[in-house]
Amino acid sequence: MSGNIRLWQYSTWNSSRRPVRARDRRGYGEAGRPNAAVTDQSGHPRVKGLIVAPSMSDLAPLDLALRFEQAARSTGQKLTVRQYAPLPLAAKDPFGLVQGIMLVPLLIGGYMSSTLLMAVTGQAAGRWRAAQLAAFAVVSGLVVDLIVCYWLEGFPSSKFWITWPICSLLVAVVAFVAAILQKLLGAVGTLVTVIVVPLLGNPSSGGASGVPYLPAFWRDIGPYLPPRNGYILLHHTIYFDGHGTSQALINLLIYLGVAAAVLIVLDLRGSEAKVPVDATEAAAMSVPIGATP
Repeated sequence: MSGNIRLWQYSTWNSSRRPVRARDRRGYGEAGRPNAAVTDQSGHPRVKGLIVAPSMSDLAPLDLALRFEQAARSTGQKLTVRQYAPLPLAAKDPFGLVQGIMLVPLLIGGYMSSTLLMAVTGQAAGRWRAAQLAAFAVVSGLVVDLIVCYWLEGFPSSKFWITWPICSLLVAVVAFVAAILQKLLGAVGTLVTVIVVPLLGNPSSGGASGVPYLPAFWRDIGPYLPPRNGYILLHHTIYFDGHGTSQALINLLIYLGVAAAVLIVLDLRGSEAKVPVDATEAAAMSVPIGATP
Protein backbone atom coordinates (compact mmCIF):
# COMPACT_ATOMS: atom_id res chain seq x y z
CA MET A 1 0.00 0.00 0.00
CA SER A 2 1.21 3.50 -0.73
CA GLY A 3 1.44 6.39 1.66
CA ASN A 4 2.00 6.10 5.40
CA ILE A 5 -0.13 2.99 5.99
CA ARG A 6 1.41 -0.45 5.41
CA LEU A 7 -0.32 -3.81 5.15
CA TRP A 8 0.72 -6.41 7.72
CA GLN A 9 -0.24 -10.08 7.54
CA TYR A 10 -1.46 -12.20 10.45
CA SER A 11 -2.52 -15.82 10.57
CA THR A 12 -5.78 -15.17 12.46
CA TRP A 13 -8.02 -12.30 13.45
CA ASN A 14 -7.07 -12.84 17.08
CA SER A 15 -3.36 -12.44 16.34
CA SER A 16 -4.09 -9.21 14.46
CA ARG A 17 -5.61 -7.75 17.63
CA ARG A 18 -2.35 -7.78 19.56
CA PRO A 19 -1.00 -4.55 18.03
CA VAL A 20 -4.31 -2.87 18.91
CA ARG A 21 -3.99 -3.77 22.58
CA ALA A 22 -0.38 -2.59 22.67
CA ARG A 23 -0.91 0.41 20.37
CA ASP A 24 1.90 -1.02 18.22
CA ARG A 25 2.86 1.16 15.29
CA ARG A 26 2.62 -1.90 13.04
CA GLY A 27 -1.06 -2.07 13.79
CA TYR A 28 -1.89 1.60 13.76
CA GLY A 29 0.00 3.45 11.07
CA GLU A 30 -0.01 7.23 10.86
CA ALA A 31 -3.79 7.50 10.94
CA GLY A 32 -3.90 5.90 14.36
CA ARG A 33 -5.97 2.84 13.47
CA PRO A 34 -4.87 -0.70 12.71
CA ASN A 35 -5.11 -2.65 9.48
CA ALA A 36 -4.33 -6.31 8.97
CA ALA A 37 -4.57 -9.11 6.44
CA VAL A 38 -5.56 -12.60 7.60
CA THR A 39 -3.66 -15.34 5.77
CA ASP A 40 -3.96 -19.08 5.39
CA GLN A 41 -1.36 -21.59 6.57
CA SER A 42 0.75 -21.12 3.46
CA GLY A 43 0.93 -17.39 4.07
CA HIS A 44 -1.30 -16.35 1.18
CA PRO A 45 -3.92 -13.71 1.93
CA ARG A 46 -7.27 -15.31 2.74
CA VAL A 47 -9.23 -12.24 3.76
CA LYS A 48 -8.18 -8.63 3.48
CA GLY A 49 -9.48 -6.89 6.56
CA LEU A 50 -9.44 -3.69 8.52
CA ILE A 51 -9.64 -3.62 12.30
CA VAL A 52 -10.71 -0.32 13.81
CA ALA A 53 -10.54 0.63 17.48
CA PRO A 54 -13.64 2.68 18.43
CA SER A 55 -12.14 3.47 21.83
CA MET A 56 -9.31 5.37 20.14
CA SER A 57 -11.32 8.00 18.26
CA ASP A 58 -14.93 8.96 17.61
CA LEU A 59 -14.28 9.80 13.94
CA ALA A 60 -11.42 7.66 12.64
CA PRO A 61 -13.15 4.22 12.66
CA LEU A 62 -15.90 5.42 10.32
CA ASP A 63 -13.56 7.56 8.25
CA LEU A 64 -11.00 4.81 7.72
CA ALA A 65 -13.60 2.12 7.06
CA LEU A 66 -15.14 4.29 4.34
CA ARG A 67 -11.83 5.07 2.68
CA PHE A 68 -10.54 1.51 2.80
CA GLU A 69 -13.81 0.17 1.40
CA GLN A 70 -13.63 2.67 -1.44
CA ALA A 71 -10.05 1.62 -2.18
CA ALA A 72 -11.02 -2.08 -2.10
CA ARG A 73 -13.93 -1.55 -4.49
CA SER A 74 -11.75 0.40 -6.90
CA THR A 75 -9.41 -2.61 -7.18
CA GLY A 76 -12.17 -5.22 -7.23
CA GLN A 77 -11.26 -6.65 -3.83
CA LYS A 78 -13.39 -7.58 -0.86
CA LEU A 79 -12.66 -5.94 2.48
CA THR A 80 -13.89 -7.11 5.86
CA VAL A 81 -14.15 -4.42 8.55
CA ARG A 82 -14.26 -5.36 12.20
CA GLN A 83 -14.23 -3.37 15.42
CA TYR A 84 -12.12 -4.29 18.40
CA ALA A 85 -11.52 -2.47 21.68
CA PRO A 86 -9.18 -3.91 24.34
CA LEU A 87 -11.49 -2.32 26.91
CA PRO A 88 -14.94 -1.35 25.61
CA LEU A 89 -16.09 2.23 26.03
CA ALA A 90 -18.30 2.92 29.04
CA ALA A 91 -22.00 2.53 28.35
CA LYS A 92 -22.62 6.18 29.23
CA ASP A 93 -19.73 7.36 27.06
CA PRO A 94 -20.28 5.61 23.70
CA PHE A 95 -18.13 8.11 21.77
CA GLY A 96 -15.19 8.35 24.18
CA LEU A 97 -15.73 12.02 25.04
CA VAL A 98 -15.30 11.83 28.81
CA GLN A 99 -11.52 12.14 29.04
CA GLY A 100 -11.56 15.31 26.94
CA ILE A 101 -14.28 16.79 29.13
CA MET A 102 -12.37 15.79 32.27
CA LEU A 103 -9.53 18.05 31.21
CA VAL A 104 -11.65 21.16 31.75
CA PRO A 105 -12.18 20.90 35.54
CA LEU A 106 -8.62 19.64 36.01
CA LEU A 107 -7.09 22.59 34.15
CA ILE A 108 -9.40 25.14 35.76
CA GLY A 109 -8.86 23.58 39.20
CA GLY A 110 -5.11 23.87 38.75
CA TYR A 111 -4.85 27.57 38.03
CA MET A 112 -7.78 28.50 40.27
CA SER A 113 -6.16 26.84 43.28
CA SER A 114 -3.10 29.05 42.92
CA THR A 115 -5.19 32.12 42.15
CA LEU A 116 -7.51 31.71 45.15
CA LEU A 117 -4.57 31.04 47.43
CA MET A 118 -3.04 34.29 46.21
CA ALA A 119 -6.35 36.06 46.83
CA VAL A 120 -6.62 34.71 50.39
CA THR A 121 -3.03 35.44 51.43
CA GLY A 122 -2.59 38.60 49.37
CA GLN A 123 0.75 37.27 48.14
CA ALA A 124 1.78 35.35 45.03
CA ALA A 125 4.27 33.27 47.00
CA GLY A 126 5.01 32.14 50.52
CA ARG A 127 6.53 29.33 52.52
CA TRP A 128 4.81 25.99 52.02
CA ARG A 129 2.98 27.33 48.96
CA ALA A 130 4.10 24.33 46.88
CA ALA A 131 3.00 21.89 49.60
CA GLN A 132 -0.41 23.56 49.85
CA LEU A 133 -0.94 23.38 46.11
CA ALA A 134 0.18 19.75 46.03
CA ALA A 135 -2.28 18.85 48.78
CA PHE A 136 -5.08 20.57 46.88
CA ALA A 137 -4.09 18.66 43.73
CA VAL A 138 -4.37 15.33 45.54
CA VAL A 139 -7.82 16.16 46.91
CA SER A 140 -9.21 17.75 43.74
CA GLY A 141 -7.92 14.87 41.61
CA LEU A 142 -9.78 12.47 43.88
CA VAL A 143 -12.99 14.52 43.67
CA VAL A 144 -12.95 14.65 39.87
CA ASP A 145 -12.13 10.95 39.70
CA LEU A 146 -15.01 10.05 42.05
CA ILE A 147 -17.53 12.18 40.19
CA VAL A 148 -16.63 10.98 36.70
CA CYS A 149 -16.10 7.31 37.59
CA TYR A 150 -18.87 6.53 40.08
CA TRP A 151 -21.46 9.28 39.67
CA LEU A 152 -21.35 9.89 35.92
CA GLU A 153 -20.01 6.38 35.14
CA GLY A 154 -17.81 7.87 32.46
CA PHE A 155 -15.20 5.12 32.55
CA PRO A 156 -14.90 1.60 34.05
CA SER A 157 -14.61 1.51 37.83
CA SER A 158 -11.65 -0.87 37.53
CA LYS A 159 -9.59 2.14 36.42
CA PHE A 160 -10.51 4.35 39.38
CA TRP A 161 -7.28 4.00 41.37
CA ILE A 162 -4.90 4.46 38.47
CA THR A 163 -6.85 7.50 37.23
CA TRP A 164 -6.66 9.36 40.55
CA PRO A 165 -2.89 10.08 40.51
CA ILE A 166 -3.10 11.11 36.85
CA CYS A 167 -5.80 13.67 37.66
CA SER A 168 -3.82 14.97 40.62
CA LEU A 169 -0.63 15.17 38.54
CA LEU A 170 -2.31 17.36 35.93
CA VAL A 171 -3.82 19.68 38.56
CA ALA A 172 -0.46 20.03 40.30
CA VAL A 173 1.38 20.83 37.06
CA VAL A 174 -1.04 23.62 36.13
CA ALA A 175 -1.12 24.95 39.70
CA PHE A 176 2.67 25.15 39.95
CA VAL A 177 2.99 26.84 36.55
CA ALA A 178 0.30 29.36 37.51
CA ALA A 179 1.99 30.06 40.86
CA ILE A 180 5.32 30.76 39.16
CA LEU A 181 3.77 33.13 36.62
CA GLN A 182 1.83 34.90 39.38
CA LYS A 183 5.01 35.32 41.40
CA LEU A 184 6.89 36.76 38.42
CA LEU A 185 4.07 38.77 36.81
CA GLY A 186 1.62 39.34 39.64
CA ALA A 187 -2.09 39.00 38.92
CA VAL A 188 -1.33 39.18 35.19
CA GLY A 189 0.29 35.76 35.57
CA THR A 190 -3.17 34.25 35.92
CA LEU A 191 -4.19 35.67 32.56
CA VAL A 192 -1.04 34.30 30.95
CA THR A 193 -1.79 30.87 32.44
CA VAL A 194 -5.33 30.97 31.10
CA ILE A 195 -4.08 31.83 27.61
CA VAL A 196 -1.30 29.24 27.51
CA VAL A 197 -2.96 26.28 29.23
CA PRO A 198 -6.74 26.25 28.64
CA LEU A 199 -6.97 28.47 25.55
CA LEU A 200 -4.01 27.08 23.62
CA GLY A 201 -3.48 23.75 25.36
CA ASN A 202 -7.05 22.47 25.52
CA PRO A 203 -7.86 22.65 21.77
CA SER A 204 -4.43 21.23 20.91
CA SER A 205 -5.02 18.11 23.02
CA GLY A 206 -6.81 16.41 20.13
CA GLY A 207 -9.63 15.24 22.36
CA ALA A 208 -11.91 12.40 21.32
CA SER A 209 -11.34 12.88 17.59
CA GLY A 210 -7.58 12.49 17.75
CA VAL A 211 -4.46 14.49 16.92
CA PRO A 212 -4.49 13.61 13.16
CA TYR A 213 -7.68 15.65 12.77
CA LEU A 214 -6.16 18.83 14.20
CA PRO A 215 -4.98 21.71 11.99
CA ALA A 216 -1.21 21.98 11.69
CA PHE A 217 -0.81 24.78 14.26
CA TRP A 218 -2.67 22.95 17.02
CA ARG A 219 -1.04 19.64 16.14
CA ASP A 220 2.45 21.14 16.39
CA ILE A 221 2.11 22.96 19.73
CA GLY A 222 0.23 20.20 21.54
CA PRO A 223 3.20 18.04 22.61
CA TYR A 224 4.76 20.95 24.50
CA LEU A 225 1.71 21.80 26.63
CA PRO A 226 0.23 19.88 29.58
CA PRO A 227 -3.31 19.26 28.22
CA ARG A 228 -2.37 16.91 25.36
CA ASN A 229 0.03 14.98 27.56
CA GLY A 230 -2.63 14.78 30.25
CA TYR A 231 -5.26 13.58 27.78
CA ILE A 232 -3.01 10.89 26.32
CA LEU A 233 -2.06 9.71 29.80
CA LEU A 234 -5.70 9.57 30.92
CA HIS A 235 -7.21 8.01 27.82
CA HIS A 236 -4.54 5.41 27.06
CA THR A 237 -4.22 4.39 30.70
CA ILE A 238 -7.96 3.76 30.91
CA TYR A 239 -8.56 2.04 27.58
CA PHE A 240 -5.16 0.68 26.48
CA ASP A 241 -3.56 -0.41 29.78
CA GLY A 242 -1.08 2.45 29.66
CA HIS A 243 0.51 1.54 26.32
CA GLY A 244 1.86 4.56 24.47
CA THR A 245 1.93 6.84 27.53
CA SER A 246 5.65 6.96 28.32
CA GLN A 247 6.40 10.23 26.54
CA ALA A 248 3.31 11.96 27.94
CA LEU A 249 4.16 10.86 31.48
CA ILE A 250 7.78 11.97 31.12
CA ASN A 251 6.70 15.39 29.82
CA LEU A 252 4.32 15.95 32.73
CA LEU A 253 6.88 14.81 35.29
CA ILE A 254 9.42 17.21 33.81
CA TYR A 255 6.87 20.00 34.06
CA LEU A 256 6.14 19.04 37.67
CA GLY A 257 9.75 18.69 38.76
CA VAL A 258 11.04 21.87 37.16
CA ALA A 259 8.01 23.94 38.22
CA ALA A 260 8.17 22.64 41.79
CA ALA A 261 11.89 23.43 42.07
CA VAL A 262 11.45 26.95 40.68
CA LEU A 263 8.44 27.61 42.90
CA ILE A 264 10.26 26.48 46.04
CA VAL A 265 13.23 28.70 45.23
CA LEU A 266 10.94 31.69 44.63
CA ASP A 267 9.04 31.01 47.85
CA LEU A 268 12.25 30.93 49.88
CA ARG A 269 13.63 34.19 48.51
CA GLY A 270 11.89 36.18 51.21
CA SER A 271 8.84 38.31 51.80
CA GLU A 272 7.16 40.33 49.09
CA ALA A 273 4.70 43.17 48.84
CA LYS A 274 1.01 42.42 49.16
CA VAL A 275 -0.87 41.99 45.91
CA PRO A 276 -3.68 44.58 45.71
CA VAL A 277 -7.06 43.15 46.68
CA ASP A 278 -8.73 44.32 43.47
CA ALA A 279 -6.03 42.61 41.42
CA THR A 280 -6.42 39.30 43.21
CA GLU A 281 -10.19 39.46 42.88
CA ALA A 282 -9.92 40.17 39.17
CA ALA A 283 -7.49 37.29 38.74
CA ALA A 284 -9.75 34.95 40.66
CA MET A 285 -12.59 35.74 38.25
CA SER A 286 -10.54 34.77 35.18
CA VAL A 287 -12.40 32.05 33.30
CA PRO A 288 -11.04 30.32 30.19
CA ILE A 289 -12.99 30.56 26.97
CA GLY A 290 -12.11 27.70 24.68
CA ALA A 291 -13.51 24.72 22.88
CA THR A 292 -13.99 21.56 24.87
CA PRO A 293 -12.32 18.70 23.03
